Parts: sequence; C-alpha cells; structure tokens
Amino acid sequence: MNIHSAHYLPGTNKKLGDRYLLLECLGDGSHGWVWRAERLADGATVAVKIPKQLVKEDRLLVEGKELIGTTPHENLIQIFDMGRVPPEKEWFAIEMEYFPSESLAQKLEHRARNFSGTYERLLNIFSQVLNAVGHLASLSPPVSHGDIKPHNILIGQGDLIKLTDFGSSALPEEIYVRTRENGGTVLYAAPEFADCISRKGKFEELLRGDIYSLGVLLYQLMTSRLPHNTQNQVRTYAPFPKPKEVNSGLCRALEDVILKALAKKPEDRFNSIDDFKVAFNRAKFAQLEYSPALQFQSLPQSEVDWATDIIKQLGNGEYEKAVKAARQAYLNTPEVAALLQLLDALYQAERFYDLQQELTNTPDVLNLDGDDGKTIRLIALKTMLKLHQVDDIQPLLEKAFELDGNGFELNLIYASTLGMQAQYEKAKGVLEGMNKQNPGQIQILNRLVQVCEQLRDYEGASGYLRAALRFVKNDAKLNDKRVRYEALGLW
Repeated sequence: MNIHSAHYLPGTNKKLGDRYLLLECLGDGSHGWVWRAERLADGATVAVKIPKQLVKEDRLLVEGKELIGTTPHENLIQIFDMGRVPPEKEWFAIEMEYFPSESLAQKLEHRARNFSGTYERLLNIFSQVLNAVGHLASLSPPVSHGDIKPHNILIGQGDLIKLTDFGSSALPEEIYVRTRENGGTVLYAAPEFADCISRKGKFEELLRGDIYSLGVLLYQLMTSRLPHNTQNQVRTYAPFPKPKEVNSGLCRALEDVILKALAKKPEDRFNSIDDFKVAFNRAKFAQLEYSPALQFQSLPQSEVDWATDIIKQLGNGEYEKAVKAARQAYLNTPEVAALLQLLDALYQAERFYDLQQELTNTPDVLNLDGDDGKTIRLIALKTMLKLHQVDDIQPLLEKAFELDGNGFELNLIYASTLGMQAQYEKAKGVLEGMNKQNPGQIQILNRLVQVCEQLRDYEGASGYLRAALRFVKNDAKLNDKRVRYEALGLW
C-alpha cells in the first residue's frame, strides 16, 4: 500500500513511494517521524526521517545536506540522501544510517541505573561528542552543529555514541538556519544565540556557540543539573553555581574546563575544538585520579519561565498560542526580551500587519543598539518585504546599514528590495558580490537565477541554476526549472 497523504501517519509494512518499505516507527515527534526502513533498491536497512510539515519548501526541510558524500565518522550518523520520494514526490525523506540505540536524554532519566555513580563512562561519552563536533569543524567548508543536547546524542552497544539531528547545522554565514523553531533547545544555547530568532554569523562565531553548548552538556553530566533553567537566565547569563558547589568530588582542572567553555564572552571560550580536547583530556585524567565517584548536592532549581513556554509553543508550530502568551508576557513585563518574543511569534504566525502595529506602538525599539535592535530591525525589514512595501523600506534599510554594518542578511534584503523595484542590474551586482564572498549559498544562487531570468540572461541563469543544484540536487522546484530549461534548449 503506497502513502499519498501528507496528513496520514504511515503504519508498518507500507511502501514510501518506490524507495522504501517502512518497517518500524522509531520516533514520532512534533516535527516528523523516524522509521527503520528497507531500501528497496538493495535491501539495506536504513533510518528514514519524514518531516510532517510537507507544505514547506524543500530547502526548509533539508537536514545535514552538507554531510552527504563526506567521509563517514564513527561518532556521526551518516546522511545518505534526501529529497522528495518518487514517483509521487509528495513525501520528503531524509535517508540516514540506522543505529540501534537510546538517546543520552533517555539514559539520564535513569541516571543512577545507567551510570552507576562513576565518572569514567560519562567522560568517555563526552569525549566522543567532542570528536564528532571536531570532525564537523574539520570539513571543508566547516560545519557547525548548532543543537548539541542529550536528545541528539545516541548511545549504542559498547557505549558507542553518534551525534545526530542536523536540522540546525550551518555552514559559515548560512542565515536563518532552522534552529529554535525546529526544536533547538535554548537551555543548551549560548547567550548570544538565545533570542530564538536566528542563528547567524561566521564559522568562528557559530563554533563558539557549539563550544558553549558542549560546556552546558559537560556541566550537566558532572552535576546532574543545568547551569540555567529558563530562556531569560540563558539570555542574561544569570549567575549559576560553579560545578564544585554542586559536586564536591570534581577536581579543579575539570571545573576550569567547564567554566571556560561556559564563558559569557565568546572570545573567552576555547578557540577551537582541538584546544578544548587538549584541556579536557588532561582534566579527564586528573579527575579519574582525584575521585572516581560522583557526589552531588541538592540545590533548588527555578521554575520554567514564560519565555521557555513560548519557545516550546513555537517549536510545536502552535503559533497563535505563542502569540497570545507572548502578548500577555509583554503586558506583564514590558522588556525588550518580551517584545522580541512577541514579534517572533507574530512573524511565524504570519500576522504581519499586527507585527507592524506593535512596532508602530513602540517606534523607539527600531533605534536600539546591540543585538536586540539588530534583530528587531531585521524582523521589521522582512515583514515589509512580505507585505511588498518596497517604497517604504529604504529609510529603515539605511538605518540598519548605519547601525548594524554591511552584513549578509542586510545585503540579501537589499538585493531583494532592488529586485522588487525592477532594478535588476543593480540587484545582480549586489548578489554577485555576495556570491564571491559567500560561495555556495542557496539563498544567493536562487536570487541570481531569478534576476538573470528577468534580464533575459538565460545563459547566466542556467549557470547559477547548475551551481544551485550542486548543493541541493533534490530540490523539486529547481529540478522543475531545469526540465523547462532543457525543453527550451537552454541547458
């Protein structure tokens, strides 16, 4: 029996197109199913992830596409393929290595039973996670995982671990990657990435975010708690107990490693995973010499705050519920953090006119300095593009360039604005400059195809289309365009 409806949960022993026989549902989350499946072409057992929100563009459904074809690593789930499944091409599937396992999160729920009070197993698990993140960073171009947490760490036979779930992974300067909206857990995020809007920056900045998340993980493994318990605590970097205050059996060297990874300022953290490894391996040896047994003190933990609830609602696609909660939070706590949550919820709920009304009621926020002001200006600009208000966008765009600098996101918005104003040559020049600085970015290549078509430069359009298909070879819209180009003799 073939599957046709995107709203139908597949049962066992059913075919997914002509590619897979679904054998066992391994997981049913808010964003998708994971199945143990037989690949019909060769009978191999694989894991297949099927996103539930199939109405989204293919580029929003891909996970870990940059890992396809790379050298396998024993501590990373291998990604084999992804795209719409033929012949119907309705379902989107991500085919990956099947790895019988439990998540570290599941193991930690029964910590006493699974880890029996000793450090060695936990430190060995963390060491393998470090190796996985280090391998991602060593790729060309390097990759940042972006969502390191116990739920994404699988533990198999013999304590072999594999890092999985690359829905938040980012290449350098890859903007608006799928982070908090798609399950990224803010309690493991660095303060600079805790705004739940986007995860952006150069690779060095993204990597230091991963290093902070590794610090949170190591803190949790060594103390049985998290440094912060709410989104607002993460964002403001609220004081938290030092590891030795919770676990007196920790040696000073291991505490120093944890605190360095958890430094508030990114530049105060480890410069690289290799540096982290060197310090950790020394501290691991010192810890096993110092004390082999775990010792915890019971310290009170605060309740989950409104921001964490809203993030969960956004992650589950409950946008209207998130809007209502965010609006109430902003009424109760008229802070910029609450306004950011409200604007984000309104944007994701596609309530663009309501979003603009909120900004009209608080016009001064568009002049704020720092990351908060930058994020608010980006939301405002993207909203104006959604509403095709290109004649009104210029003053805010100029203000954003003045306050925030000449960044990737602003240039992308600028190019889109020029295109909507039919200034195609100028838009092409901006995009070509961006493409030289940031090669391989699908957002740029897509726009270059479009602007070349508007200029009747079909040779240029086909060239950029070829480049785009090298990075997203299974994108349905791009392949449809390729077929049309072939029919017209332009390929």
